[in-house]
Amino acid sequence: CVSYNGQCYASQHCFGRSANRGECAQFCRLPFDLLDEDGNEVEHQRHLLSLHDMNRSDELEAMLDAGVTSLKIEGRLKDTSYVKNVTAYYRQRLDEIFKRRPSDYQRSSIGTSRFTFTPNPARSFNRGFSNYFLKGRTSDMVQLSTPKSMGEKVGQVKEVRRNCFTVSGVASFANGDGLCFLDEYGHLQGFRVNRVEGNCLYPKEMPRGLRPRLSLYRNYDQDFEQQLSHPTATRKISTDWALERSGEGLRLTMTCEDGLTVAHTFPCELQPARSSQHEAVRRQLERLGDTNYELRDVRLSIAFDDSADCFIPASILAGWRRELVEQMNALRIKSHPSCSVFDSTSAISGNSVPMLTAYIGKQSSPGHLTYLSNVANHEARQFFISQGATTIDDALEVSHTPGDVLMTTRYCIRYELGMCPKHHGAKALSLRLRSGDGRCFPLQFDCKNCQMLVKADTSDKN
Repeated sequence: CVSYNGQCYASQHCFGRSANRGECAQFCRLPFDLLDEDGNEVEHQRHLLSLHDMNRSDELEAMLDAGVTSLKIEGRLKDTSYVKNVTAYYRQRLDEIFKRRPSDYQRSSIGTSRFTFTPNPARSFNRGFSNYFLKGRTSDMVQLSTPKSMGEKVGQVKEVRRNCFTVSGVASFANGDGLCFLDEYGHLQGFRVNRVEGNCLYPKEMPRGLRPRLSLYRNYDQDFEQQLSHPTATRKISTDWALERSGEGLRLTMTCEDGLTVAHTFPCELQPARSSQHEAVRRQLERLGDTNYELRDVRLSIAFDDSADCFIPASILAGWRRELVEQMNALRIKSHPSCSVFDSTSAISGNSVPMLTAYIGKQSSPGHLTYLSNVANHEARQFFISQGATTIDDALEVSHTPGDVLMTTRYCIRYELGMCPKHHGAKALSLRLRSGDGRCFPLQFDCKNCQMLVKADTSDKN
């Protein structure tokens, strides 16, 4: 999202669909004209608010060192393959850091994740990537040409023929791939590949505007999507097992990687085996199937005085294994009880009071909360009153009264286009956006705080 969380009302204002209620119509992905104070077009039909996707995977270690302990990965409006790919990618990058720096970091969960594919964010839906202010303000935050996924660059067009074309590069292609390119007007053109013969591709229909030396992108990877359509990941907890003589029977112990241990002594008739039982026992104990566990090590102390091992029928050992797994599951639940139901009154204690008081004070006059506070129900209203609010305006979705500010964002169009008075020494121009239906949205620039505000549309249709 280009706007600060909870501070975007453009979708509600223009389409009656509230972004704060999960119904965003993606106003920021639309094309706009950019007009100066005299009504002249600075930019024509460009996607001036459509940010690249945030990708901070290359900065994970620095983020951890700065104190980050939890990551939120956005999967809203994304398909299953996207979520599989991106979460697996971050999981692997984090595990690499933890493995290299075991004395600095400890995972909050246990188990090892394994994947049947090689995660790569560039092979899923993406609009290009940005680290979004992580290292300061940059001017490469939007894809002005299109809000759609361009995907991964796969080469250049080498030669165009009557019903096919060739590609230079090292990428391989598959029947059903979706490819795209930017034509001479900067518009995204996409097409499906019907047939592949080496580096010669036969589209379903030859796309207009395709010419040599154009960069080619793949926004639908048939082979990759096929891999992701099947089960792709497992997560198992490593376990060590020990089997030893104990009185008139055998004692089986199961210990998980986090130290949880269960054990049970099984009375049984002990008979000498004709050969070592280590491999037979290991094969039986590693048959953990679809449980949450996998075997890491087995230790045996089941020899008689003459060094012959005890013989244990496979069916008996399988039953013991299942019994200990059930005990371990029960112990794990008991050791990690579910969190109690959240008590809303706890949020009013401690440091929250001065923080909320400061928040209320920034709204307008002291004690007055404007529609920007998104107060839409009785409980929210009572909560803010308990923190010192005296006058509370309804949320925009409740009052249906047009708000002044539709969007507050740290992203700045003037900076993106090299027109910032503060950083580029440019003249401070008044600017507004004009949508395809002629509505205009004045832009207000708070240069002191490096913020941009998109304001409600005016009656000007010119």
